[in-house]
Amino acid sequence: MVGFKSAILSGLLASTAFALPTVGPEPLTNVGTSDPWDPASYQKTFITCPAVDRSGPTPKDIQLRLGYIDVNPTAEKTLVLAHGWPSMWTTYRKQIEHFGKDYHLIIPEHRGFGDSEHPRDLNASNTMQDFMNDMICMMDHAKASSGVCVGNDFGAQLCWEAGRARPDKFIAVFNVGIPYVTSSTMFVPTLLLSVLNPSFGYQVYLSEAPEKAAAEMDADPLSVIRATAQVAQTKVPENFLKLRDGFLQPWLEQDRQNNYTEVPFSGIMSKKVEDYMVSAYRKQGFLNTFNGYQYGNRKLTYDYDVAQGNFSLPQPTFTLFPTKDPVSNWEEFAVMLKSSDFLPNTKNATIETAHWPHEEKPEEFNKILEDWLNSDVKF
Repeated sequence: MVGFKSAILSGLLASTAFALPTVGPEPLTNVGTSDPWDPASYQKTFITCPAVDRSGPTPKDIQLRLGYIDVNPTAEKTLVLAHGWPSMWTTYRKQIEHFGKDYHLIIPEHRGFGDSEHPRDLNASNTMQDFMNDMICMMDHAKASSGVCVGNDFGAQLCWEAGRARPDKFIAVFNVGIPYVTSSTMFVPTLLLSVLNPSFGYQVYLSEAPEKAAAEMDADPLSVIRATAQVAQTKVPENFLKLRDGFLQPWLEQDRQNNYTEVPFSGIMSKKVEDYMVSAYRKQGFLNTFNGYQYGNRKLTYDYDVAQGNFSLPQPTFTLFPTKDPVSNWEEFAVMLKSSDFLPNTKNATIETAHWPHEEKPEEFNKILEDWLNSDVKF
């Protein structure tokens, strides 16, 4: 079947008198292009975890088969590495290599991603507490009584919630970009968030038209991965992430203007990792990876926080702010939210990267994380 992007490019090719290049420009970085790391060499551990289906008038207990990567299980100190969207556990490949020698690493493949099952209900059966309980289920199975939660993107939101709700399990939190957002004030719908920050427009698309968004992305998973896995030097299309009714159009237009037949490969990962991610997203499609953006899940998460009544994280926390992230100026956003008021034992730093610093500048990222673990965290 001809995908959405392929159909447009086919039309362009038919009406163009000269040959287009078969690829985009040279990669902007070589950090991952020649990396021999092979995700296929890691075997997932599969477990059955309790979950809840809230699609009907009465919540129903169900079970999900979830996968995770378990590295160096005999180590005494544990790191739980939570990935974001549209990412996979492979996003932490450089942390696996660096920290896997001294730490027990538990890397979830979140529900709905890759081989991990998901509730049939997208809107209200995947709260942050549900994701947190998935991680605790994995920790219990891996015989890790506690650990440090490390998160990026959606995974950062998850680590904030896990640290807030269960400081006994998540003894410290290290997050990239996304600042802590307290539930001590009113609930903010995604549409209003996109008014405050236009680059959150894509979240409106994923929440209000998930089937349409899934159809677009399922037709071209490679372009979705490449569009988001860019680096600081990337010239990101002006409207990328801002549209509320589409995702790839700004990249397709930029491709047309530059006579490219595909979204440029940034070089942040190897083609082997990229191929693995494309294959993983083809297993179940994108629809159920939108779970964290749905109104029902967000509102239930907020209601749970309010009911629990604690809004601060007493344990050590660290936020690493990328300064070239096209999504937001996260450091400025954190000040506006007064995040530090709820984090009495917190530190932060900046790093000159786009959205994925642990992939773009892994050596610098690993040093920042390692120094903080050694100085601030008591296992």
